[in-house]
Amino acid sequence: MNESARYAIYFAPAAGSALDQLGRHWLGRDAASDDTLSQPAIDGIAEITREPRHYGFHATLKPPFGLSAGNTPAMLLAELAAFVASRRKVIAPPLKLAAISGFLALVPSAEAGELDRLAGLCVTRFDRFRAPPGPEEIAKRRSPGLTPEQDALLLRWGYPYVFEQFRFHMTLTGRLPGPERARIEAALKPLVGPATAGPLVIDALSLFAQADRDKPFRLLHRFPLG
Repeated sequence: MNESARYAIYFAPAAGSALDQLGRHWLGRDAASDDTLSQPAIDGIAEITREPRHYGFHATLKPPFGLSAGNTPAMLLAELAAFVASRRKVIAPPLKLAAISGFLALVPSAEAGELDRLAGLCVTRFDRFRAPPGPEEIAKRRSPGLTPEQDALLLRWGYPYVFEQFRFHMTLTGRLPGPERARIEAALKPLVGPATAGPLVIDALSLFAQADRDKPFRLLHRFPLG
């Protein structure tokens, strides 16, 4: 087992869907094949999307983690397969374009309690596979400034934005200054229409992995729910 590898449980849209096509071509990368794709002709788009491109188009349900001692990728895959087999699809409100902490993302247009509960279950169900973060990782997570509640979640679960701090989102840009964010938001609005026209259907959970922190996350396997 590669001790530098990290894993994450994400929602990734079905290949060929409007949401998948939007994400892959906006970010300029297919996380399943690792192919580079053409992006819209927008000034600076490669740099604007550099950070989310590294992770692949997704929504985080169980944040990235290294495997704890005694666990293997095969064991994690088997556990995820068993988990999704016992659960049904989640139908959530349509997505909308929004700014979160300075970056642009797609978020549910209304409360999505069932989706939030699914994310919470992923955090707890797979926590036995998670190796505790080291001091450098803790310091990195704390660097933006955390509330006491977020810091407690970080220490317990390895990530500060879980459970009551969780917000489902599919990231489209890195953090942008106000005027730049307004420019990119205006360019994105006509592009997201087909992907946000109907309810968001969480029909599968995916296991993503990176060989080490310098390598991009790749889609290992997509497990249909139910």
